[in-house]
Amino acid sequence: MGRTPRRVITSLLTLGVIASSIGVADAARRSDADRVRSAIAYLAAQQQPNGSIPAFSPIGSTADAVLAIVAAGTGKPQLHAALGYLRRQTVKGNVNSIGLEAKVVAALVAAGRDPRAFGDANLVKALRSTIDTDGRFGDAAVFDDALAMIALAAADVEVPPRAITWLLDAQCQDGGWQYDAPASLDEDEHCLSTTDPANDFFGSDTNTTSYVIQAVATWAGGPYAHDPFAFFHDIRDPAHHGYGYTWGFQTTDANSTALVIQAYVAAGLPVPGGVMQALRALRDPSCGGWSFTWVDDPNDPSASHPDDPNPGATIGAVLGLLQQPLPIGRLPVHGHATPRPGCG
Repeated sequence: MGRTPRRVITSLLTLGVIASSIGVADAARRSDADRVRSAIAYLAAQQQPNGSIPAFSPIGSTADAVLAIVAAGTGKPQLHAALGYLRRQTVKGNVNSIGLEAKVVAALVAAGRDPRAFGDANLVKALRSTIDTDGRFGDAAVFDDALAMIALAAADVEVPPRAITWLLDAQCQDGGWQYDAPASLDEDEHCLSTTDPANDFFGSDTNTTSYVIQAVATWAGGPYAHDPFAFFHDIRDPAHHGYGYTWGFQTTDANSTALVIQAYVAAGLPVPGGVMQALRALRDPSCGGWSFTWVDDPNDPSASHPDDPNPGATIGAVLGLLQQPLPIGRLPVHGHATPRPGCG
């Protein structure tokens, strides 16, 4: 029997490794799909009789939950109930800020509803009318400004170039963006005040930075004065390998980690190794919900464990787990999510 050439053996081994890697990736995707379905079932159990799924705010979180349900493709009754709640709040005039209008517009587009005729309001027109001569959406925080640009992209509405320029110019020197206002000359590289640091509660943060990247990717793709992904690299949690909110609060949390994942995908970049695992680690398999972050174990100062699952963390985790950036185009939603209450 003749010898098999070494390069043939090498090729066969290489193909085996590739096939194995593909198999592992496929298994991870299937497992994540199961995690997403159980997350929607958990959210179904948290939905209130009025259709809201309150977390950080009733209206904003319900709009975020609509995005999660649509991206997951399951939970049609829950989706209809949530949209009914958002419609009633719009009729009552409670969708009355740039941030809320933006979140509801993005949710409506994803769910196949018309944001120009919803609850007796044209939410798209309301957003567009706030763009100032300098490109800012009224007096909105940078965070809400980015949300507004994402919402208008979802509604297929052009924004003037000055709006993109304003958002890009708001960047901090470390590559991130802060929640409230553009970087200024009396702030350091993290956008923290150098003249009154005790009363400056906002520095560059992962959440605002992610939304800006998703907005800019939709409209322009850059260029950035400073690399925002260097910011993500520097602020990453070395203990749990995900992302926290801001400097000094860098412990991995589900929402921040999911948003950073969305930013990488929106920019067409690979998600750093270990980040998906960091997000999965905050899931409670007993109910399918996600914990917000890690807390110290009082019985073992060297150890920590996830806190109790909650709707806000679960809503945020879904889009991260699906690696789904914003905006989300219209997607079909089928089936009923059987509520899965309780966590162990």
